[in-house]
Amino acid sequence: MAFGRDNVRLGAILCATLALSSSVTIAANPQQQNDNSVGRAASQPLRDTRIKEDKIPDVLLLAASAPYSSANTQNCAMITREVNRLNAVLGPDVDAPAQKKGEGSAVAAAAARGVVSSFIPGLGLVRVITGADKAQRRAEAAVYAGSVRRGYLKGLGRAKGCRGTAAPRPAAVADRPELPQDNRD
Repeated sequence: MAFGRDNVRLGAILCATLALSSSVTIAANPQQQNDNSVGRAASQPLRDTRIKEDKIPDVLLLAASAPYSSANTQNCAMITREVNRLNAVLGPDVDAPAQKKGEGSAVAAAAARGVVSSFIPGLGLVRVITGADKAQRRAEAAVYAGSVRRGYLKGLGRAKGCRGTAAPRPAAVADRPELPQDNRD
């Protein structure tokens, strides 16, 4: 009998989440539709149960299949185009100037993801059973490969003397690696 009540409770939570995610997604503008958005956090349980799945962009699938390919690297214009395609799905690279706008929204989205995920008991098991865990690992591998590809392209761009997004920013190249300072004295 308890098993039945849990199923009813899970169904009710999923329905409520679906309604919430629909309203938040409709209200959000395209700039808010990124990995850190509150709307994306609200719809996370739908991805966890594979009711809603995000498609891995083709540019990341291509990067995953051959991150060090010499395709589309013959000149600076081609490298710029490839880096821009990756930037469109990955977001800004680590050498991009710091964006101060919207830093608070990332914290709010992280909190929303935690709250929404806590509504579903046994979420880890649900993710394994539905295959959402495997899909997430595949997506994370594609994002990693896309980042590797972007770094490779920027290295080629620097070697060819390219400017703009086809090469790392000069300030990033001039930076010296250093370990973070430990504030515990």
